Amino acid sequence: MPRQTLIILTILISLFGCDFRKEVKERIDNGVKDVKSKMEYDISLAKSDLAKSYNQMLQESSDSVLSMKATAVYLSLVKTSTYIDSLRGEMNKLDDMDIRNVELVKNMFINNGLGDSLFNQVRKSYSLAVDIAPADTLKSRLKNVRETYSEETKKQFFGSNGPLGVNMVLYGIESELIKDGSRSLSGYLEK
Repeated sequence: MPRQTLIILTILISLFGCDFRKEVKERIDNGVKDVKSKMEYDISLAKSDLAKSYNQMLQESSDSVLSMKATAVYLSLVKTSTYIDSLRGEMNKLDDMDIRNVELVKNMFINNGLGDSLFNQVRKSYSLAVDIAPADTLKSRLKNVRETYSEETKKQFFGSNGPLGVNMVLYGIESELIKDGSRSLSGYLEK
């Protein structure tokens, strides 16, 4: 009788373990979906603020050179943001739980030049934002941020992260870039 009880208990524990793993996976998946939704919302708000800052600057400025620079900043930020959105979309297609995707991401961003392309666009946007930023402290901050997008940073961001980690990194880059661009445009108006 004890042997039968042990077998039944082992089967029940195995079944419970399967349900438990499924429940944990569902909770993790739901948590990831919630975080991604919050990131999308934050990016959406930042883009809206950027557009408002840009339009307000165009309306309040009578300087045509400044307006052209503001347009260059705005278009560069929009282009870079769209590019980052597409990269995040590609990361969303990959299975976060598949360990092989860490190597795939590394190959994409480090070995195949995707990280260089991304960082070049981000640095260009920051350079344009520096050019239009009215305050020296803001210019200095933007320059410092621009310089962080280096070969070493690329390896840190993309060398050992899976799709979810890279998605978070891309969100951070995009969010900071858009918000810094908005500060650059609106900072001139506050002067």
